[in-house]
Amino acid sequence: MKELSQINAELENRIIGIITEGNECDDNKDFKAAINKYDEAYDILPEPKFEWEMLSAWLAGSYFNAYFSLGKFSEAKHWAGIELKYRSSDIDVGPFMDIGMASYELGELDEAYENFNAAYLYGKERPFKEYPKKYLKFYLERKI
Repeated sequence: MKELSQINAELENRIIGIITEGNECDDNKDFKAAINKYDEAYDILPEPKFEWEMLSAWLAGSYFNAYFSLGKFSEAKHWAGIELKYRSSDIDVGPFMDIGMASYELGELDEAYENFNAAYLYGKERPFKEYPKKYLKFYLERKI
């Protein structure tokens, strides 16, 4: 992965600012405005879009949160897949949880289980603590 700051620090700071504004919209439950901000950041992110250290996974995760909150689970799952592909650490199980939750909500229970299992194998129940209890309940009941 490349660091945009080494090529164009000003552009990186601009993108960070836009994503931050989007995340503030997300925090205020204005998910459509958040997505508009993420689109703005995405549009100015240089090609290849998903090879930038930190920015790629952060932007994908931000998109995931907004789409998931809107109940647009297919779009959320798409962005979670990008988040997983470009995560910067193997110990980051958040993308597995994201794909698992979107898959669960889409009724794709085998895929949900597989992703929850990947998270569980790394940290047992700990990765589930920040998420609705129904996901851990589903995983544990299916695991038996």
